[in-house]
Amino acid sequence: MPDTLLISRKDAVTILTINRPEVRNALDGATCNALQHAVEACEFDGTRCIVIAGAGGAFSSGADIKEFFSLGATPEVIKRGLTENYAPMLKAIHGSSWPAIAAVDGYAAGIGCDLALSCDLRLVSERAKFAEIFARVGLIPDGGGTYMLPRIIGLGRAMELMFTGRDVLADEALRIGLANQVYPAETFLDEVTKFAETLAKKSPHALKRGKAAMLEALTSTFDEALAREAQYQSEIFAQPDGTEGFLAFLEKREPVWK
Repeated sequence: MPDTLLISRKDAVTILTINRPEVRNALDGATCNALQHAVEACEFDGTRCIVIAGAGGAFSSGADIKEFFSLGATPEVIKRGLTENYAPMLKAIHGSSWPAIAAVDGYAAGIGCDLALSCDLRLVSERAKFAEIFARVGLIPDGGGTYMLPRIIGLGRAMELMFTGRDVLADEALRIGLANQVYPAETFLDEVTKFAETLAKKSPHALKRGKAAMLEALTSTFDEALAREAQYQSEIFAQPDGTEGFLAFLEKREPVWK
C-alpha cells in the first residue's frame, strides 16, 4: 500500500485517509487503486463501517491533472484513466456492503466531490466546501456525479451545481441534504469516529441488507421493493442474530451480534 493512503482501525471502524496534503489530496492513479483495494479488503476483515478522509485540512481537490498531462492528456489517456483507475475505486465504495462515510474537512472538488458523493453519508466540518468544478474548465462531472448528485439533492439543485461549478459551504450543504451532519473543525475527527462506531455496533446483517435494499430500490418499482424487503427480512431471521435484537430489547440489555 503506498504512503499516499493511510489505513487505521478502531474496533470495527476502518479509517482510510488520503495522504497527499502537498496537492490538497488530489487523486492520482496509484492512490485510486490503493483506495479501491483497501475498501474491498474491508469486506472480509471484520470492518463494519468505513470512513474516508483527507489529510492536512482538505478532503480532495479532485483528479491529479499533472498526472494526466504527464501521460499526454489525449482522449484515450483521459478515458483510460477514468475507466481503469477512478471508476473501480468509486464502484468499490458505492458497492461496499458496509456503510461508507465521507469525512469532509476542507475542500471536496471535482472528482473529490464525486468521491464524497459515492459514500453513503457525508459528515463535514464547519470549514468544508463542495464544488462540482468541472464546468469551470469546460468539462462535465466524471466521477459518478451525474448519477449521485440528483439522487442526493434533487435534479434542479444538481443541475445548478453542475452548470455553475460554484462552491457549496458547510451550512448550505447541510440545508440542501448534501451533508448529513456538520461538526466543529477542532473536534471533527473525534465526532466522525464516534458516529461511525455507533453504526458499527449495529447488526451486521441489518447494515448489509438495509444498504443493499435501499440502493436496489432506487431502480425498482414499489412492489419490487416490498418483495425484496420481505426476502431480506426472512434471510435476517434465518441467521443466529435474527431474534437477538428483540431479546435484548425485552431483557433491557445491549444486543450481542454474532
